[in-house]
This record gives sequence, C-alpha cells and structure tokens, in this order.
Amino acid sequence: MKILKIVSFILINGIIALNINACSETNNQTNTEKNPAVLDSSENSDTLAFITETAAEFKTPESVKYDKTNNILYVANINGKPSEKDGNGFISKLNIDGEIIDLKWITEIDAPKGMGIFADKLYVTDIDELVEISIPEGKIIQKFLAKDAEFLNDIDIDKNGNVYVSDMATGKIWILQNNNFKLWLQSDEIVGPNGLYCKNDNLLIGTKTKILSVNLISKKINTLIENTGSVDGLEFVGDNNYLFSDWSGHVYIAKAGGEKKLLLNTADQKINAADIEFIRDKQLLLIPTFYHQTVSFYKLVK
Repeated sequence: MKILKIVSFILINGIIALNINACSETNNQTNTEKNPAVLDSSENSDTLAFITETAAEFKTPESVKYDKTNNILYVANINGKPSEKDGNGFISKLNIDGEIIDLKWITEIDAPKGMGIFADKLYVTDIDELVEISIPEGKIIQKFLAKDAEFLNDIDIDKNGNVYVSDMATGKIWILQNNNFKLWLQSDEIVGPNGLYCKNDNLLIGTKTKILSVNLISKKINTLIENTGSVDGLEFVGDNNYLFSDWSGHVYIAKAGGEKKLLLNTADQKINAADIEFIRDKQLLLIPTFYHQTVSFYKLVK
C-alpha cells in the first residue's frame, strides 16, 4: 500500500512538472509573438527598449531632428512621392514626449527629407533644393538650388556652419558654404550616399554597402565600417560606436572597423526605419516609420 502511494505521488508530481514546463514554454512563445521586433540580447550588451510611439498623424515621415536649444523635435513629412514636386510636404513640431505641437509648422515644400540645425536655422533637403528656415520666426528664409541634383537626401553640419548634403541618385556630396551651394565631392567610391554625420574633422557617409569617412580638408576617403548594407540614418553613439538604419525596418549598431549587430527588426511588420535621430545625453533613439506614419521612441540600454 505504501509503495502504491509513493508511485502515485511521483506520477502526479511528474505530470504537474510537465504541465508547468509546457505553460512556461507557451508563455515565452506568446511574449515573442507579441514583440517580434525584440531581439535576444544575450549576444549583444546593447539593446533597445521601446518607450512610446506617436499618434499616426504624420504623412510619410522621413526624418527626425532634435533641437537641443528649444528641446523640440522636428519631423519632415514627404506627404506624397519622394521625388515629386507637388507642394504637399511639411515640417511638424513635437515635444520630447512625442506629443504633436504643430503638425504643419512649415509648409510650401515638396518632399522634405534630411534636416540639420545651426544657430537658429533649420536646413532641410527638398529633391534638388536646400531649404533654410528661421526657427524663431517659423518661416522659410530662402531656398538654394543644386543644379543637376536628382535626390538630395541627408544633411549634417560641421562646427563652422558648413552644410553638407548627399545626393543619393548621383553619388555627389554638396556643400552650402558662405551662402553658396556647390558641389563638394564626387567619387566612384561613393555609391548611393544617404546618411551623413560630421565627426571632428571628418564627414561620415553611409552608402549602399559601407560607411565612409572623408577628411574635411584633404577629402581623403577611408572606410569606417564594412558590409553595412544600405545606410539611411547614421548617428554616433559614443565609444567609437555608431547606430544606423536601412529604411526597410532594421537598426544596427557597429564599432568602427567592426561587424554590425542587429538591434531592431520591424521589417516583418512592414514598419520602416528611415532617417533616425539619436539624442546622446538621453540615450534616446527616434525612428520615423515612413509608411507607418509615426515616430517611435526607444531607449538604448547598455
């Protein structure tokens, strides 16, 4: 009788243990299905933690720019086809929590993309023009035409106020210097340039396959990171690390000279990751989702 009781006890506890394990596995699968963009962080100390997402009120948001002086975010809305001069584009203004302050703060532009800030001016690319905006006045001051440009895309600005602009279609880099918008660099090494980032005395250029580093004085070109795939947004994280997006929905991190590591994948959900912004003192990553019509907020966790 005692032997039967012992055997029954063992069998019952074994079944309970199996059920608990099965439930645990089911819960893990459910959590993964609910968060398909969340990646296993065991192979990478850097991870992204989702914070929030704006209301889906934007119209093809292509880029986000942080205005540190005013603690404000600007969003460039194409609102149509990326290369069509239709006058439908606009710039939105929102607070650091993602609440829209003014959806159509700046209008009368076509297909705005990359943005940069110097002093109290906001610069925005617009197909074959560079648009200069007065931030205090909230109005367009002037537009600079890039002759023969086809698809002006990203912007960054050096410490002297020189504005660098990539033309993804022609492989050229333009510069606005002393109110003169002119060709700065063209090379066979620069294929499909998009994301730009000024770091010290170098201009970093994200291309279709790699990130290049170009000396601002000599214009000597070196490879910073190989095998990146197509680069849309490009940001410096610190400690020689860089974040970059590929438009289709992936965000990577890589150290100069190192291999890229995937931090975020929303491609399967058909949520794009266009021209990202990274606020270093807040470790905050902002992702314009293009056809998804929102801006997503993530925290970079080390």
